[in-house]
Amino acid sequence: MTHVNSDPNRPRVPLREREDLSIFWDNHLRVAFEQAAAHDLPAMVEASLAHVLVLRRTGALTAERADLLLSGLLTLWRELGPEDGRASWTPRLASPAFDGSVEDPYYFLEQQLARACGIETADLDVQLARSRNDLDAAVFRMILRRGILDIADLLLQTAADLADRAEATVDALIIGNTHRRPAQPTTIGHVLSGLAETLLSQADDLAGVYAEMNVSPLGSAAFTGTDIAIDPELEARLLGFDSAFTASYEAVAGAEHFMRLAAVQARITATGARWARVLQEWMNLRWVTTPTPFTQGSSIMPQKKNPVVLEHMVSMAGASNAELASVYNTIAAGWYEDSNNATTDVQKPLWSNTDRVIRFLRLYDGVVLALEPDQLPTPADIVRSGATTTAVAEALATRSVPWRAAHGLVGRLFRAGEPLTWTPEQVAEALAAGGIADPDGSLVELVLASGREPERILQRPQAGSPGIAPVLATVADIRDQIAELREEFGARRAHLDASRAALLAASAHPERVAGSLTVIGNANLDVIVHGATEIPAPGTERIVDDIEVRLGGSAAIAAQRAAQLGVPTRLVTKVGADPAAGVVRDLLAAEPLGLDLIVADGTPSGLTVVAEAPGRDRSFLSSLGAMAELAPDDVPADALSAGVVLSSGYFLLPGLQRDALSTVLRRAKDAGARTALDTGDPDDGWTPATRADVLAVLADVDLFLPNEAELCGVAELADVEAAAAALVARTGCTVVAKLGASGALVADADGVRRLGAPRITPVDTTGAGDSFNAALLSALLHGVALDDAAEFAVATASALVAARAEDREAVLRDAGARFLPV
Repeated sequence: MTHVNSDPNRPRVPLREREDLSIFWDNHLRVAFEQAAAHDLPAMVEASLAHVLVLRRTGALTAERADLLLSGLLTLWRELGPEDGRASWTPRLASPAFDGSVEDPYYFLEQQLARACGIETADLDVQLARSRNDLDAAVFRMILRRGILDIADLLLQTAADLADRAEATVDALIIGNTHRRPAQPTTIGHVLSGLAETLLSQADDLAGVYAEMNVSPLGSAAFTGTDIAIDPELEARLLGFDSAFTASYEAVAGAEHFMRLAAVQARITATGARWARVLQEWMNLRWVTTPTPFTQGSSIMPQKKNPVVLEHMVSMAGASNAELASVYNTIAAGWYEDSNNATTDVQKPLWSNTDRVIRFLRLYDGVVLALEPDQLPTPADIVRSGATTTAVAEALATRSVPWRAAHGLVGRLFRAGEPLTWTPEQVAEALAAGGIADPDGSLVELVLASGREPERILQRPQAGSPGIAPVLATVADIRDQIAELREEFGARRAHLDASRAALLAASAHPERVAGSLTVIGNANLDVIVHGATEIPAPGTERIVDDIEVRLGGSAAIAAQRAAQLGVPTRLVTKVGADPAAGVVRDLLAAEPLGLDLIVADGTPSGLTVVAEAPGRDRSFLSSLGAMAELAPDDVPADALSAGVVLSSGYFLLPGLQRDALSTVLRRAKDAGARTALDTGDPDDGWTPATRADVLAVLADVDLFLPNEAELCGVAELADVEAAAAALVARTGCTVVAKLGASGALVADADGVRRLGAPRITPVDTTGAGDSFNAALLSALLHGVALDDAAEFAVATASALVAARAEDREAVLRDAGARFLPV
């Protein structure tokens, strides 16, 4: 047998375009790289920053090796990442050139990271405790979740514009069709309000898809996890994921989130295409204008103005459905294990469809904004179409005429002619023929009126009907739903942006994540009146033992004490533009302490007067001043990149309570920090509202640091151990309570433990609780176990209470040097 290609003179069709590449590399790997690298690489760099930070924190990588990798990754981020403030899901840069030196974006990342670090690829540790499997799975989720947010923004904007147009056309009567035939009167507003609800349904579906998409697979490695010390939950938070995986196998093999996204993308375009067909008919009937910006002319017929945008929208829906089929068929072709079929190979159609859906919605919304009534059908046109006949039958049914009899009677009348041609005699004869009595002629009048007045539909009161009032009510409900969904999606986008900002800040200063403390709260001057037992009578003066001015504010004291213990500490507070602020600054500047003293112009600094005398508890008079204005926006993003973020002085900071503080604490957790809270005692006692506020905040707190009265007050229980156990069960936080001379109490998932205090002779108890907080958190930041850290805090606070003021700094530095590991 002679083969057709055996002729040596016949030129062969080449199997590759580039001779420097193999057939496989040229026809697949090159193309796949060029399609994917622009999307994949920024997400890979971002995921790698979080991974290396976690390896550094757990000790799986030394600080030196981790910091070199972080430096290189930040260089790549500047080269490949999005510019600041970029909102779009699309990448900033096109794909790098495929030079054939590496096979895919992952190996390109390693190649470029080695270059940025000035080392060989063999010296890289970025893939320690990580597989390309879980990295790819994470990167795909990270890319698509931002695409979901972009689609959601457009969906909700289009729904809002539909609601506006529905309100404006609430009385624009038209003929509604079923099965492409005239059916009943309705209004443009009624149709548009229904269309807006379809978009809300799609947006609600997207919210569910996002929730499933925003789960981190990192830490599952190839699919069984790793024996290396890592922290998947921390890695997830650093990247803005809502949680880490629960089953490592599904984390890398799963494709449910991909299929759900493809389905909702097809839903959006399919329903939009249906609407485009209806709108084209309205334009053809001239019920609405044909907007020129969305049309094209004819090459031969000068009168034509073709609304081809609607045809294109229908075709785009067909392409979207094809992408859906491609995703499902490709996934179905793969085994339930990590495979390219169910993961890598479906990314291109999902990305393509994300782009298509965004363009589709832009067209959709543009056409909605241009929608204007033109030559609406007249009432006579509506009547002639037969659209009012149902109203006639229903009117008869309200007069006790059986529905089937009324339906048949109206059908016979319409077959004889449309309602405008009906005469009283004709209707009376039809009633009589149907055996329907009408002694006073009222049914005749009812039939004629109901069949000739389509505008009656505007007065229909039924919810959801074309009546003006029901449509306006629907529009109001739609706007409420839009507002809720916008808030939800806006919060998700803000969460991603804040997580990225915190990750970049933490990567630039990785030492802060592992061992630093940020304290957010109150700083002011304390004017301490020693020997004061009561306020003098009006018009009198009393000489006291001593009046002392010292640094005050629980946050300031805790930060100062932590710095004296040798912990890198940063204080964020707000002061006024006055001399008192300068004194506060000078008192704090003496310590190795990072200061963010935000100045509130036109507002005085806070000030506290303390009355103190032997044998009685101290009493306080405080003016909040600028502290009352401290708000989440005052807290720098990089300040949250710390090992622990402590909020102190809760009840003196009205701008940082409940939701405002929760926002800051969640950002801190996203940045990898543990969060701690010391509320202090409320000025008006533990009211139900106060208790509810604090309990809400505790959902975002890792360590709650109350004293005994505060613990019992918030838990509404008299027994301190029962109160601590109840808070742990209710909020999930760990409680470390200060019990004064009785020591401390620790409560967590392992139970409640009491820790005793040494017997001392108190000299000055001012700031004892804040010193306890500083010592506890300092020990935890040095890796000391919780109970041991609490014992160290009790011992340190006790030593300070027994020391003279001039000796306290030395006591702290000695305690830090002797008990805290280097």
